Amino acid sequence: MHKEKLLIFPFDLMSHYLRCIELAKQYKHYEILFAYSKKYNSFVKKAGFGSFNVETFNPVEVMKCAEEFNFSWLNTENIKRVFKSQIKIINELKPDMVIGDTSPTLKMATEACQIKYVALMNGYMSKHYNGVRTLSITHPGYKHLIKLPENVRDFITKFAEKIAFKIVHKPFRKIRKENNLSYVSNYINEMEGDENLLCDEEWLFPQNKLPHNYRFIKPLCYESNDSEDNLISLLDPLKPTVCVCLGSSGNWVALNFLSDKKYSLVNIIVTGDLKQTLAGQHIYHREFANLNAILPKCAFLICHGGNGTIYEGLRHKKYMLCLTSHFEQEWNVQRLSKLNLGTMINNAPEFYINRKIKEVVAENKKPTYEKL
Repeated sequence: MHKEKLLIFPFDLMSHYLRCIELAKQYKHYEILFAYSKKYNSFVKKAGFGSFNVETFNPVEVMKCAEEFNFSWLNTENIKRVFKSQIKIINELKPDMVIGDTSPTLKMATEACQIKYVALMNGYMSKHYNGVRTLSITHPGYKHLIKLPENVRDFITKFAEKIAFKIVHKPFRKIRKENNLSYVSNYINEMEGDENLLCDEEWLFPQNKLPHNYRFIKPLCYESNDSEDNLISLLDPLKPTVCVCLGSSGNWVALNFLSDKKYSLVNIIVTGDLKQTLAGQHIYHREFANLNAILPKCAFLICHGGNGTIYEGLRHKKYMLCLTSHFEQEWNVQRLSKLNLGTMINNAPEFYINRKIKEVVAENKKPTYEKL
């Protein structure tokens, strides 16, 4: 029986690959191929999917720029390189449908090839988001903007955002014109597909009335069968456990203080610290861990505020201390903070973590009857 073909283009970070793998499992009647990633293709193969080679944006460059609220990576040369490669592979493989996750050029490529495009996006990237995408704390203007009343701050932010989305989109408009593609006015519209899947909870990222081609799907948390029994067996059962997960884009150096022996009051599970920046007998390293198995054992979660990680924290009702690396993670944490589900700790990570550890250690020492 002939199967329809689906190509998936995730952004080259672990979080994007893992959530696209979960989404792909819902398309059971398709032959599914992923854009090849040197780092994450093992997850794709493990899930039973194939891959194809295609040009991508350099994730290291993109993340470095994102930390500085810099969009220089979206230049004409870079955009053309990825756009042409996507057209080439789509024409070669002849898919029936394409899914993109944070792939800025894919709307143009699928239009050029006349293929249906489904965009997977976070709720805050929808043009129908009923909230404010706040200015990043790394932006030079933040220290001035934060002094203003909230309503004035939000008005200025939304006004400036419209201008910024127009400026960032300028090379796209040029390429569209050169290739006789339809007119698109700004960057946020460029990220939109023929169909748009919002991988968020509506209560966390509320939207204005959505058109028919937008819909919420459940948060895409990666499901692993690993029980993590070996890791859990190493933990001291008399101590509280803390999980530290900064994803593939985190600033581990900022948490180096956790290596100090005074933190041996707790077990610290660390996932993703490939250079093992954190060290000590109380530190338990894993390159990748199944948070669904680990978090029930943890008192709280220290994370980067990434989409998949925050939903793991929410699923297990764990308070989150968030050390963000870029503005999109800040938008996640802004919502967590507003709902008293988490706190951004960038300005004083040691202070916030010490306070929370003292709290959980004190709670752990209480007799059982006091905890009830």
